[in-house]
Amino acid sequence: MKFLLPLTYLLLSSTITIAEEMRYVSDEFSITMRTGQGTQHKIIKSIKTGTKLELIETSEDGYSNVRMPNGTEGWVLTRYLVVQPVAKDRLARAEKIITTLRTQTKSLKNKVDSLSSSSSTLQKDGNRLSKSNITLKKELANIREIAANQIALNDENKSLKEQVLSLKREMQSVQQDNMSLQDRSARDWFLIGAGVCVVGIIMGLVLPNLRFRRKQSWSSI
Repeated sequence: MKFLLPLTYLLLSSTITIAEEMRYVSDEFSITMRTGQGTQHKIIKSIKTGTKLELIETSEDGYSNVRMPNGTEGWVLTRYLVVQPVAKDRLARAEKIITTLRTQTKSLKNKVDSLSSSSSTLQKDGNRLSKSNITLKKELANIREIAANQIALNDENKSLKEQVLSLKREMQSVQQDNMSLQDRSARDWFLIGAGVCVVGIIMGLVLPNLRFRRKQSWSSI
């Protein structure tokens, strides 16, 4: 029983289990995965730099039990494992991110330029519309003034038409009176002429008799 406790403590202290923690192969060309801890164990596979591994456990002997993406498990030297991806992979990833950012920046710049151009065009259109609006307001004011003048002219024209109608009525009345006067004058002249004719006839009949009587009176003397 005295020997079991130290042995159990030694076994527990020699192996540390870490679940679901990731490690990456360091900047070496390749490392060997073995079936156990030590070079005496069989090599399972040669792992390339940057390979992503799942850490199962780590021992104090400098070895770690890992699992590859395809499910293969084995032991590798712990000193070849790093927490982050190797510099080469990080650099490639950073360059890819930079390239993506540059592309996005270029796209955003093009959009900004396009929006600036559109804004400039819209501003010009706005200025042109403002000028057109001012011109339309002036034309509307002129149209209203013309319409007001037209209404006044229509009213004046209506008044003049009424005056013309009144004058026509008066003219017709004067013409009728004139025709009446002409008819009366013609009748008067006709009567005067008839009277003159009658008087002339009478005088033509009477005067010879008067002359004859005067001769007789003178002859009797």
